[in-house]
Amino acid sequence: MKHLILLILTCFIISGCAGLADYTILLDNGYRIDRLSAHQIQIYGDEAVNDGDETTFNHLYVPSEVTAVWWDDQYIIAKQLSLRADERGYEKPPKTPADNDYSYWIIEIDKNEVKGPLTLKELENDTNKLEINIVFTPIDKLKREP
Repeated sequence: MKHLILLILTCFIISGCAGLADYTILLDNGYRIDRLSAHQIQIYGDEAVNDGDETTFNHLYVPSEVTAVWWDDQYIIAKQLSLRADERGYEKPPKTPADNDYSYWIIEIDKNEVKGPLTLKELENDTNKLEINIVFTPIDKLKREP
């Protein structure tokens, strides 16, 4: 019996623990941040994105890699680091991100609408029009659900 347990444990360790670092962060009103792999951190909603096309059912509001977020009862605003394909085709973030490597997204919660990607200047203009002051919280500072 000990040998069987040792064999199973060894196989588990050798095969890796893919998925153990994945998590969900619950936001308000059916929205969530899902980490599906190291750089696949996205915002999904229970309701499909309202893009005016009744034939599509897309629940992905903000694509990878979401690095920070701010929200209240009306809006979710996400900061996204653009991923780039390396020589093998794997998407990875730049080694030293610059300001232009980030995009911003505004989700209007009640309407299930998303606006983005936006530049920092466009985000500032939109948040000024909406009369909201945002302070982003990094994803790694938010409470995670396994």
